[in-house]
Amino acid sequence: MPHTFDALDPDPAHLLGVIGVQVIDPDGNPNRVLQTNLGWQIKVDWNISGLVAGGLDGDWKVRAFAESLGGGFEGQVGADMIVPLSAAPATNNRSYSATINVPAGTPPEGTYLLTVVVNYSNLGVPQQMAGFAQGPTVEFYNPGP
Repeated sequence: MPHTFDALDPDPAHLLGVIGVQVIDPDGNPNRVLQTNLGWQIKVDWNISGLVAGGLDGDWKVRAFAESLGGGFEGQVGADMIVPLSAAPATNNRSYSATINVPAGTPPEGTYLLTVVVNYSNLGVPQQMAGFAQGPTVEFYNPGP
């Protein structure tokens, strides 16, 4: 499961980012096999660190996408989440978290690869920095009546 973070400055001493993703089922536990009749969540945690991390301002936009394996639904799941950089203290090590709520029935029954994207913008203008987490693979099943 590739997880990458493309920072504004390619020198990791100046700016380094990491990202992680967990799929959470309705009982609050991590799970990758989910019922289609229940809502679920995607928990995204990311961190930026380095000499310039404390000087950044703006917002993060967090989005999640599901890609069907074998044909079917492909697209965004859940709503965009906006997280201000000011949500973490302006230090050289800043950690963030967002939880995307996905309603029941999204996506339909099947197997999907999730991809999460965390984009950085300043004053509403997208910048050349983003985090990407590809995976996990998730199975959605219909539990019946």
